[in-house]
Amino acid sequence: MAHHRVAAGVGLVAALALPRGPAAAQDSSGTTSPTNPHAPVVGDTSAKPASAPSSTSLPSCDGKVITSIDVRPQAPYSHNYPGVLGAAERLATGFHSVTRTHVIRSFLALHEGDMCTELRRRESERILRTQPYLAAARVTAYDDGKGGVRLDVFTVDEISLIGGLAARTASPFVTFARAGDSNIGGQGLLGTGEWRDGFFYRDHYAAQVTDYELFGHPWVFNILGSRDELGGGWSATMIHPFYSDLQRFAWIGTLGEVRTFVRFLRPDSVHALALDFSRHYSDIGGIVRVGPFGRDLLLGATISQEREESGSTPVIVTDSGVRVDRDSALIDRYTQHHVGRLNAIVGIRDLRFLRVRGFDALEGDQDLATGIQFGALFGRSVSALGSTDNDIFVGSGMYAGLATSRTFFALEVRSEGRESLDTERWDGLLTSARLAAYWKPAAAHTIIASTEFGLGLRQRLPFQLALGDVDGGVRGFLGSHVAGGERVVQRLEERWAIGEYRGLAAVGVAAFTDVGRMWAQGVPFGQNSPTAVGVGFSLLAAVPPQSKRLLRVDFAIPATPDKFARFEIRFSTSDNARTFYVEPRDLARGRERTVPTSIFSYPQL
Repeated sequence: MAHHRVAAGVGLVAALALPRGPAAAQDSSGTTSPTNPHAPVVGDTSAKPASAPSSTSLPSCDGKVITSIDVRPQAPYSHNYPGVLGAAERLATGFHSVTRTHVIRSFLALHEGDMCTELRRRESERILRTQPYLAAARVTAYDDGKGGVRLDVFTVDEISLIGGLAARTASPFVTFARAGDSNIGGQGLLGTGEWRDGFFYRDHYAAQVTDYELFGHPWVFNILGSRDELGGGWSATMIHPFYSDLQRFAWIGTLGEVRTFVRFLRPDSVHALALDFSRHYSDIGGIVRVGPFGRDLLLGATISQEREESGSTPVIVTDSGVRVDRDSALIDRYTQHHVGRLNAIVGIRDLRFLRVRGFDALEGDQDLATGIQFGALFGRSVSALGSTDNDIFVGSGMYAGLATSRTFFALEVRSEGRESLDTERWDGLLTSARLAAYWKPAAAHTIIASTEFGLGLRQRLPFQLALGDVDGGVRGFLGSHVAGGERVVQRLEERWAIGEYRGLAAVGVAAFTDVGRMWAQGVPFGQNSPTAVGVGFSLLAAVPPQSKRLLRVDFAIPATPDKFARFEIRFSTSDNARTFYVEPRDLARGRERTVPTSIFSYPQL
């Protein structure tokens, strides 16, 4: 289960929500969209929504009073197919509750009686599209015949049912089960639970609840907990993300702890070593926007605490128990840390968004961020907060993007490090990045080239990057024992959208090539590896057709020698249409948990 930030107390809560009331004067100061919001979306062949207002939409609503807002949420399917197709439709929607109108209204930056502006109409539409339980959203202005406008808010839900099952032919026959709903009661509420057989160890249990619209405001509350075969953890988060430049404030609070066993691959052994590692963390803070819309200066502060402790002796986790190992590379390598800091935040943001179709999603809408964004956090340890470390900490994130209706170029970089004021030495240096180029020579044809980079130097926490990591590695090398502290993977994918199947799903195919290398960089058992190449093809699907989620089955083979690499079949679900860069988990595990990068943008770019 993915880690989520957690929130503790919220003294800032009172007035922090999307702006309400009449639009500020700056909203109509000449800021323009990169594209005409009423022009057809690239590759969009969908029909006008059923029961849409019959009047002609307005090219601009600027300066007109909003007399009414009609919210029309739709289920993922409403075709009433006969036979087998009907059974599939009923299975997908039988437990589905259509999103409630009050949930959708809470994300609108316009309200009845407001003076309408195109800026706020566009931003309302875009913010709705970021919600994980909505597959599509349109906010259209119509002349009300009385000199004002009425807004039609049309949304289509994602399929909300969540389920998974793993079985085998020997006892125990069922080894994993997961069930949940991503939009319980249509309230924008996610709830999931899962179980996995622990075999020799105790069984794994985990649960998660996320409310994306808390107390009628666009605040997110998340709580999760797990009891793992070895270890476990919990976290709770409350956050008002920085959805839009229309906001003045954003805030976050986090509280949690985790215990796990960090694996270290060894080139000369089939048995990976592991170190017991625990972490306790909390932070609270926020930012305020200064300056005009679209050219923001973000200023803020947080208070954070983090305590980390690593085992002094490595172990081997076998199918019959945990066995101590005496490999000197890991004995007493990592020490305990306890740090409390006061942190200052500064950021700049100059972004616009271009709505396109079929870039990361197969056919769904996507808002491409164009422009630049930069944020930095500067922290100083404070003994009054319980800190036993004497240090300064610097974390930063940068994004730059350029988009047209057929191309998209973007770069995102995240870095952090600390300097011990006792030794005057920098350590905990961690950098990750993604550089990507998209080209659509035709509506159904997409070519994606990207480079992903990760580097950890002088790590204070158990840390190792794997060549075959399931998130950031080379496909076809999942079984490889090659690992290190620096990883570069270049990916090339050519994708074809075949079309829709009876309105139930969009389907497609892709061919891909991954090329990667590792460098040791002082990491335990690290290697400077030769170039590894993995090739393969993928089957793609989106359910329903306009969904931003991409379901894929990858068939990958190693094209270069590695005695542990084998043919692979991978099943995965991605939501990259909402998030440009998802950092691989083996990299993210090495980061400080209390760096609130997520409040700078939502979703993270």
